[in-house]
Amino acid sequence: VDNITVLDVDEDVDVVVSDVVVVDDVAVDDVEEDVNVVVPDAAAVDNVAVVDVEEDVEVVAADATVVDNITVAGVAE
Repeated sequence: VDNITVLDVDEDVDVVVSDVVVVDDVAVDDVEEDVNVVVPDAAAVDNVAVVDVEEDVEVVAADATVVDNITVAGVAE
């Protein structure tokens, strides 16, 4: 696990990283409720960026063997 950044949150952010083999960058920006980033048992996940969310975003990279970039931007439900 390299970097995890969560900024300006008003409730509900879950970032779960367990039993990890390489997660590079995770950034969650301006959340008001409901963001889930779950990376269990990863074999390399590179960048995950979730930006300016108002409810309901879920990023799951389960049993991944190299996932490069995941970007979710400007979600409003």
